[in-house]
Amino acid sequence: MEIRTTDWRASRDLIRRIRTEVFIREQGVPPELEWDEDDARAIHFLAFEGRNPVACARLMSDGRFGRMAVLKDWRRQHWGSRLLNAIEDYARNELQIREIKASAQAHALGFYRKAGFSVQSGFFDDAGIPHVKIYKAPGAPNSNYVLVPGRDETLYHLDSLISMTGWVQVALAANPRSVTLVCKDLNHPLWSRTEVVDAIREFASRSPKRRVKILIPSERGGINRHPLLRLQQRLSSRISLGIHSSVDDNLMITPGWGYMKITGQEMAAGCMNDPGRVRRMESKYSHLLQTANRSREARRLAI
Repeated sequence: MEIRTTDWRASRDLIRRIRTEVFIREQGVPPELEWDEDDARAIHFLAFEGRNPVACARLMSDGRFGRMAVLKDWRRQHWGSRLLNAIEDYARNELQIREIKASAQAHALGFYRKAGFSVQSGFFDDAGIPHVKIYKAPGAPNSNYVLVPGRDETLYHLDSLISMTGWVQVALAANPRSVTLVCKDLNHPLWSRTEVVDAIREFASRSPKRRVKILIPSERGGINRHPLLRLQQRLSSRISLGIHSSVDDNLMITPGWGYMKITGQEMAAGCMNDPGRVRRMESKYSHLLQTANRSREARRLAI
């Protein structure tokens, strides 16, 4: 196991190979957005397992870092943490700068939190993927609770599908004991976004103790093609579906601490620490869940 510092001229082909696989092929980032003039100016970090290049990242002279990518077969082996440590050490010892910062994908926020990063409020779109701005003074502890489930009492006004998607990713990555999706309008674009369905799948698959409860007001023709309900059928032991005519909201409830209430096509409000309001929501919808009907149409979905 080794991490080398290098530059674009010396290691361009190896770096391009890793980032093409992770960002362009896996995540669908357009090539014209992936490659930029910063590559030629950056300090690059290449991780090797034996002779195999398995991960990379880059650092700018002003402390901005990014383009951190780990090949799929080498994930969950702490390469991301090793790269972060190498970046922080280089910034402190070689560049002698006080703060490192980055634009981090929302679904990875928990990873950066564990490494001591703080977060600036709000989500933004980068190549169609929800991101947040993170920062850390090398050697300093985590210093804020922005977007920390169970800690952040701010009422957020989410003004785009990207922001709403990022909210779902952050909330589910925090591993609540369960989540309830109240879908008055199953046609709302949030419920069929690939990133949202993927986040729900990953949450439900993470542990046999995790539960997702979905409530819809009625069945209709074609319901069996909806990606959220297709997922429910594939993971029916962990994701339940109920139908109740009293469903009158578009909500995501994470018991004990948080919620997101959708108020328009690209608008929502949410809080990650409002237990009183969450209890009232849970009380209302637990009754509907107990008295809901099972789906007839979705049961015929081909697995």
